[in-house]
Amino acid sequence: MDSARWERVQAVFHQAAELSGPQRSGFLAGACGEDRSLLAEVERMLAEDARASVLDRDVAEVATSIFGDALTASFHEFSPYRIKNVLGEGGMGVVYLAERKDLGNLVAIKILRDGWLSPGRRERFRA
Repeated sequence: MDSARWERVQAVFHQAAELSGPQRSGFLAGACGEDRSLLAEVERMLAEDARASVLDRDVAEVATSIFGDALTASFHEFSPYRIKNVLGEGGMGVVYLAERKDLGNLVAIKILRDGWLSPGRRERFRA
């Protein structure tokens, strides 16, 4: 596939991905016209895009599916803190609600996703 064709496929795919149902069908019919191979390629990409991916799941769910209860058992307590539950997650990491056992205080603990790999990410976190 030459670069002009690939750019066309990508453009149609990205526009179609923003639509659903009859809107998508109508758009594809107009955008692809009689070009059956373009339609087939874009539909294949849309079908693949619709499949659930590990990247679509939250980090706690992925870890649990891989490690099962072993992860939660080993990560349930550390130092004076006991993890109670997940408060949320975002691009940088996961935030847990924890209790400090000796003082009884509730705290939020943020664990960076790849802080050990990325000095830049650690620096942004500190900032």
